[in-house]
Amino acid sequence: MKFNMKLTSILTMLGNSEHERQNLSRLLKTIWSHKSKLLIALVGIVGTAVSEPMFAAGMKILMDKAFVGQASKYLWLAPLSLIGLMLMRGVSTYVSSYSLSSISARVLYDIRQQMFDKMLLLPVKYHQKHPSSQILSRFLLDANNALGLATEVFITLFRDSITVLGLIGYLLYLNWQLALIITIIFPALGLLSRKYRAKMRSINKELQTKTEEMAHVLQETYDAHKVVKLFSGQARAQGLFERVTGEFLTQTKRAARAATANAPVTQLIAAIALALVIFITLLQNQNGDTTAGGFVGFMFAMVLLLPPLKNLSNVGAPLQRMLTAADNVFALIDEPAERDVGTHHVARASGSLSFNQVSLTYEGQETPALNQFSLNIKAGEKVALVGRSGSGKTSLINLLARFLDPSSGSIALDGVLLADYQLANLREHLSLVSQDVILFNDSLFNNVAYGAPRASEFEVEAALRAANLWEFVEKQPEHWHVNIGNNGNKLSGGQRQRVAIARAILKDAPILILDEATSALDNESERLVQQALERLMHDRTTLMIAHRLSTIEQADRIVVMENGCIIEVGNHAELLLKKGAYAHLHQRPSELA
Repeated sequence: MKFNMKLTSILTMLGNSEHERQNLSRLLKTIWSHKSKLLIALVGIVGTAVSEPMFAAGMKILMDKAFVGQASKYLWLAPLSLIGLMLMRGVSTYVSSYSLSSISARVLYDIRQQMFDKMLLLPVKYHQKHPSSQILSRFLLDANNALGLATEVFITLFRDSITVLGLIGYLLYLNWQLALIITIIFPALGLLSRKYRAKMRSINKELQTKTEEMAHVLQETYDAHKVVKLFSGQARAQGLFERVTGEFLTQTKRAARAATANAPVTQLIAAIALALVIFITLLQNQNGDTTAGGFVGFMFAMVLLLPPLKNLSNVGAPLQRMLTAADNVFALIDEPAERDVGTHHVARASGSLSFNQVSLTYEGQETPALNQFSLNIKAGEKVALVGRSGSGKTSLINLLARFLDPSSGSIALDGVLLADYQLANLREHLSLVSQDVILFNDSLFNNVAYGAPRASEFEVEAALRAANLWEFVEKQPEHWHVNIGNNGNKLSGGQRQRVAIARAILKDAPILILDEATSALDNESERLVQQALERLMHDRTTLMIAHRLSTIEQADRIVVMENGCIIEVGNHAELLLKKGAYAHLHQRPSELA
């Protein structure tokens, strides 16, 4: 705990503001939760750092003794000692780098799970303000940078600071013969690099594939947030995302192992070359062809001092990127979730609805989308909402699902205010079939069973038959396990609509919302969809929004809206006799578009 406090106090000083220091402190606490691996990494960092002062000390011994008549004694001891020292450095580097990379990958996995869990609970207002690309950037770039750069900064600050403090720089003219000998390592390093790049190319390709899969799940779930919430798909989405991120975690660890394993091999090759330099230098010393000062200057100038100084001088840029990325990550995690303080819970609602003086004004707008809207709907009644674009129909549907809350007034289900229901329980009683059908890149079966994961195959088949889709299923070689593509792009418009209807039939919610459900379909598709809808609406409270007035003529009541208010109510025949707004729209249906 004391170590954690000291570590936090040192690194939080690097933040430019109190907010940045708080986020950095949170990041460090998250990393510190893996303190056993972190301590192993610290041991490796210290081992790497002290190896260079130890090397300098070894050079001091060579200068003091090997070049003053005791060269034969050190002819083999010095090169072998150097190889041992560099092996220690390589192992220490591997231990520290892999441990920190493993911690970073694990923390990244945990943080992304937190971000995804919060995304599932974000209110609709957040989705309206933030494009999905921004969310993807926070998941795929900011989270990765926050942890990846934290590892980079951590290693640089500790290892290179210790190294620089332990070294004394010497700038001497270099021995060109020794420099020439160093070049023998380049072919070996080139061969190793080629093999290493081939291996990393394969790993990175797999890693990129997993990244794209994760991006797809994120994009799909984010854009389908209403369907996920209405059909209680949070658990399924969490399971799918956990699987994808788990595979990403595995690939990340593979990449970390491959990347860090290259370091000790490279160090070993360099150590052999340097050992050869020492060996030849000592032979030269016996012949009087070199000096200890030139040897030490070469070793110190070329190997020890410049790299850590360069690293420390460049640490500012990754540190700032890390702070910015951490700020974006924690901003999403700290975003308030949907307001859910209700406690009322019922197994199945009867479906009566009451809108009492409901008004809604969107943020930044002066004109209300709904204005003192009042309407009572009996359980099982079929009510159509008709009006020109912008009359408030969709706003009413969003209020019913509590995607939005009214500015004033109240809405009740079976006499209980919507705000008093548990949010998930409220949405269990609602099904949605919309013009903008949201489907998932999965099998037909799983799409239909999305809102009822425990449904039997018999129940799924019944829903598909009721939705006029069973003939399509029987024609597929994979039956209902056929993949329907991204958002159902392997299906026709009518088929996609009927999948949504089958999903709603299987969910069997007492309240059905039809939002332009037959819009933009050809006559044959509309006929099949209309038949499926009639089966779906049976014994359910139904709210219909439609551009095609022919689809709502059989409604029990038609509510004509304008500017967020009700201007007419009645059935089809009654409203035509009134020769009012509905009759006008019936004569000029293009005005509904």
